Amino acid sequence: MCKQSRKRVLRNGPRAGEAKRAALTSHMTGDRSRFEPGTLGAATLRSRRPAGRSLALGRAQRAVGRQIWLFAAIAILVTGGGVAYDLAGGVRILSSLAFWAPIGLGLGLLAGLVRELNRNTVTVLSNLGKHRGYTVLGAAPQLTERALRELAPDKRSPFGCVAFQPASPFATAFRDLQGVLREDQLVAFIASSPAEGATTAALCTAVAAAQQGRRVIVVDCDTRRRSLTKELGSNPTAGILECCEEPHNWRSYIEEEPETGIHLLPAARMTNPWKTLVASNNLAVLLGFLREHYDLVVLDCPPALRSGEGSILASYADKAVAVAAWDQTQINAIRQTVRTLQNRAGVRTAVYVNRVLPGFRFGRLRPD
Repeated sequence: MCKQSRKRVLRNGPRAGEAKRAALTSHMTGDRSRFEPGTLGAATLRSRRPAGRSLALGRAQRAVGRQIWLFAAIAILVTGGGVAYDLAGGVRILSSLAFWAPIGLGLGLLAGLVRELNRNTVTVLSNLGKHRGYTVLGAAPQLTERALRELAPDKRSPFGCVAFQPASPFATAFRDLQGVLREDQLVAFIASSPAEGATTAALCTAVAAAQQGRRVIVVDCDTRRRSLTKELGSNPTAGILECCEEPHNWRSYIEEEPETGIHLLPAARMTNPWKTLVASNNLAVLLGFLREHYDLVVLDCPPALRSGEGSILASYADKAVAVAAWDQTQINAIRQTVRTLQNRAGVRTAVYVNRVLPGFRFGRLRPD
């Protein structure tokens, strides 16, 4: 043993070495390093990527995949039209192709590049939080096929991941979100347009809050799409519209999810297409009863930019969370949604981004 190693052992002692080895070994697996959430070690593991993997290259590959059809269509149309015109004039096909093919490829590349640059979607959260003045609550990773295969076949969904894999990065993201919303009792989740993940975010936040011992109820306010009701496998004959007619009897309309214990106020199939939740005079009374009996009331609202109903329903909440899909929702749509909620509805608003690809980790964000 060299002198430096002997001095190090004498200075630290055998117990220090054993403690260090124990800290680097998980008590659950025995073969992997273990870091507590929120520590520098956990952030390092989350941000680590395979060697040779470039985020810029990943962005370029996705851009090519989005614009390849536009590029091919323009290139084929321009080249084919030019060759057909030259053949009618007696020009040989090889000479025509040599002239028109570069033009078609160049125009297709230019059109794809212009379209990609004009997408202006949510890809960097710092642009939302710092440069645009929005309060960004955080981001959730996209569920991959590999992560879903770790669940039982009937549990392979975002709900199942949060409920049955509470240590996964996906579940951790929504556990952090419910912690940020701990001071708000009535929270509305709303997206700018359908299929951007507002229902998923609302349900996963409710499950994460229930796991922390809070009394939680989710309310399906989107009476036309009924996404939340369908996600939990409910098909009631009477729902929130009927409950607003007799708010004092609200307990008879409540359903309990057996796996997590969260309560659901579902939306039944509409028998009258002209009947809306906004037109009900007892909605505020119903929400008042729910406030008295639950620690967290989660509203799944209709999209903000499809009708005025979503922003009006969100105005009943203590805070409205505008949900955006990473690299899909446009910045202009988020800006218009937040402006509608703040100016028209007069509600405190924050932004939450979901479906972030695994290589693009933003960490656990907090409002400034």
